[in-house]
Amino acid sequence: MAGGSQQKFASFRLTWSEINGALGDLGVLLPLAAALITVNGLSATSVFFGVGVAYVVTGLFYRLPLPVQPLKAVAAIAIARGLGAGAVMAAGWWMGLLLLVLAFTGLHVYIGRLFTRPVIRGIQVGVGLLLVRSGLALVSRPQIVMGGPDAVLRVAECTIPLGWLLAGVVGLILAWAAWRRHRWPGAVFAILLGLVAVAASGSLGRLIGDLHAGISLPKPVLPRLSDLGSALVLLVLPQIPLTLGNAVFATVDTAKQYFGDGAARVTPRNLLRTMGGFQLLAAFVGGVPVCHGCGGLTAHYKFGARSGLAPILLGSACLGLALFVDGNVLPILALIPYPVLGGMLAFVGIQHGMLARDVRSWREWGIVATIAAVGYATQNLALGFGLGILLEQVWRGLALRPTNS
Repeated sequence: MAGGSQQKFASFRLTWSEINGALGDLGVLLPLAAALITVNGLSATSVFFGVGVAYVVTGLFYRLPLPVQPLKAVAAIAIARGLGAGAVMAAGWWMGLLLLVLAFTGLHVYIGRLFTRPVIRGIQVGVGLLLVRSGLALVSRPQIVMGGPDAVLRVAECTIPLGWLLAGVVGLILAWAAWRRHRWPGAVFAILLGLVAVAASGSLGRLIGDLHAGISLPKPVLPRLSDLGSALVLLVLPQIPLTLGNAVFATVDTAKQYFGDGAARVTPRNLLRTMGGFQLLAAFVGGVPVCHGCGGLTAHYKFGARSGLAPILLGSACLGLALFVDGNVLPILALIPYPVLGGMLAFVGIQHGMLARDVRSWREWGIVATIAAVGYATQNLALGFGLGILLEQVWRGLALRPTNS
């Protein structure tokens, strides 16, 4: 553990570790935000306003580096189907109300009994594998700069994609920083390397030229009845089990592993309350529904964050993007190349999978492997831990069955 039993909350001190840790989860946040803005038509101002407020409130309340991420199932399905902004916002209304009902009725207590240690470890390993897959997918994109040309390095008869070369250097930087226990900010150096790559590609001047300073405020939006119906079936039902497993129970477990008694506020009820409130805020201003998550917590922690200052810093940056660039944040997002984000994401995935180190028995490993393998193969963690829970109940029933003497 991270010494959480020595003090209830870590103090807010501006250090390179906190700045570095604040950048740890960008590999999840930025690609999903960019896709939802460009493919689904969400307002960039609304997206980053909702995320920014949620991050700042999270840091102030939990005083730990808990993440704020777009709902992954909602985002993935909406992007794949090309759903409009109305359906995404309607999903936020549904999710916010459902999470608050679970929190205030106490139903989460009964649901939590299904999420035993091996089930949670399976979710954590599955999340880790999916993070690695997503990171490698980002590295594989032919354009290292969003909207830029293909970038390759020709050496003799060989053609080497610059994306893989850049991601390899990023991996070495992050591994060295981790070995040095983040005494220097690996994520900061990785992003600086990305800026150098953008400049070398000749895209820096164009991207800077596309920036426009100006005040842009989010506008209230109400959902249409037709959007509410389609959002419930297509987006909300696949998201609910993933949110409960990954963003609630696995996040509680991960926070306890990292911070011990310092994670006293990270309870299922509190997570449901804050996520429910954030969902309703995002839906009201036309933003993206968000949640917490165990993978994002590992990202912030492994890059050096130890207090709520890291989410406050990142939230403040998101609010700046929302309010002061005239609603046009895409050129800024393009300043961080996909291979840099992909390298960071894959690194976090490996670190997150290592949370299963305390699994010992072959039965527990069977449950962990089932959840992780099915979740990875189908890219649906809800299906994975559903089968894992079923497998555990079967084994428990066999263990309790009386034997004939």
